[in-house]
Amino acid sequence: MTSWALLLFCSSYLLGLLSTGLAAGESSVPILAIGSGLLILGIASGIVIPKYWRLGPTRQQWIVAGLIGTIGAAYCVWRIPQPATNDVSRFLNGQASSGPYEIVGEIRTVLQPARNGDKRFFLAVESVRDKSDDAQYVSRQPASGRLYVTAPSDRVQKLHPDMTIKLGQILREPEGAQTPGSFDLKRYLAKQGSFAKLRAAYIDEITTEHRSQPGLWQLRQRIAATQGRWLKAPKGSLLSAMTLGRRAVDLPYEIRDSFVEAGLAHTLAASGFHVSLVLGLVLAALRSRRPSLQFTGGTVALLGYIALTGLQPSVMRAGLMGFGALIGLILQRQVKPLGCLFFAINLLLLYSPQWIWDAGFQLSAFATLGLIVSVSPLVRRLDWMPAAIATMVAAPLAAYVWTIPLQLYHFGVVPSYSILLNVLATQLVTIISIGGFLSAFCALVWPLLGSAIAWLMTLPIQLLIWLVEFFNQLPGNQLQVGNVSAWQVILSYAVYAAVSLGLAYRQKSASV
Repeated sequence: MTSWALLLFCSSYLLGLLSTGLAAGESSVPILAIGSGLLILGIASGIVIPKYWRLGPTRQQWIVAGLIGTIGAAYCVWRIPQPATNDVSRFLNGQASSGPYEIVGEIRTVLQPARNGDKRFFLAVESVRDKSDDAQYVSRQPASGRLYVTAPSDRVQKLHPDMTIKLGQILREPEGAQTPGSFDLKRYLAKQGSFAKLRAAYIDEITTEHRSQPGLWQLRQRIAATQGRWLKAPKGSLLSAMTLGRRAVDLPYEIRDSFVEAGLAHTLAASGFHVSLVLGLVLAALRSRRPSLQFTGGTVALLGYIALTGLQPSVMRAGLMGFGALIGLILQRQVKPLGCLFFAINLLLLYSPQWIWDAGFQLSAFATLGLIVSVSPLVRRLDWMPAAIATMVAAPLAAYVWTIPLQLYHFGVVPSYSILLNVLATQLVTIISIGGFLSAFCALVWPLLGSAIAWLMTLPIQLLIWLVEFFNQLPGNQLQVGNVSAWQVILSYAVYAAVSLGLAYRQKSASV
């Protein structure tokens, strides 16, 4: 099988997943029509394209690609989360609210702050009991599902993931978007398999023999506590977020919003940058060892970091690409980054096809694609700069340009000074991240040393916060364009692809 055929099959699966967007909304298209259209497109391409592109995929491969797209579309629809027959949301009986109910379940996520000061988490429901006046003697009913829970901060201080609790209050249906373009809680929760919410009036810990044992949350908590021991808030939580990602720690919304507004949101999300630093540190420490030991050490580091961050899609994608690089290392073969990226994306979307609609996953994938295909051409055109500075400018510029269409599609706004800020902050972010990783490793072995290393990051963290605040205060720091349509996004990336292929062809011709 040629590399073109493999690329075609991967692209066909992605196209099949994306085509399911036509089945949503008011002007929905039946999934059967979508699948048939993809299959017909594959057959037509197999008849026409090989006549003009003799070195490309064969007729049979184009037809197989159409079949893969059809299967991908059906698979994506089949994997859309649906409430089970005994899901906790069934107790709403089509109403906006119902109850009160007493619910028993197990905490499945890290407790994180909500904008109103509450804490929020997901509960794996085990049973439900009606506590209304006319149902005081109703027995507890087995139930299932993923319940979105919010509670006052002072009532959840002793709670942690894997703990079984009992809580109660009115069960409610999540709210949809109030205005066009506003946040749609109902849709957000449905993507995660949750169809009901509850604000807990009381929470009781279950202390029976069935209580779950603590897990990785302990390691995250130990790292966060170690890094925050001598760092004043919010510097400690910021360092932990830049080490493990904001989803794994309790990061105040004020810091999160300021970094998002400035265009540095990626520094708070465990991503390819963090994975490359972890892998780079491990390989640098083992550079004098044999390749098999480097492979083992790198694999352990990747698996450990992915587990600590909570299996976030962007980290898993970067981890798969890092593992591909390790395989190339031990086989002494060069790995093609673009093929590795496509393989990692397709593998993850086989595991969870709904991730293709996740904004963070999309931004991470296209930022990485931009770095792969655009950094080298940009560095060559910045040859009048010192090489190190040219790379520092080219990397954020490539990522920024390749994510602009998605930012406008999802948010309708782009940070005006993002490129300049990223250039100025790159070294600070690198120093802080490396210090965070070293501090986290020491926290698991010798917490006092971990706290000392974290304390050394005080000045870089303060400088980074100052930079973010300074750029957020500049006039016109947000470019308000408005949301663009899906077709405009597709057209934009078609232009990007044509320009990239043209530059690659010109470079290849010049080198011959």
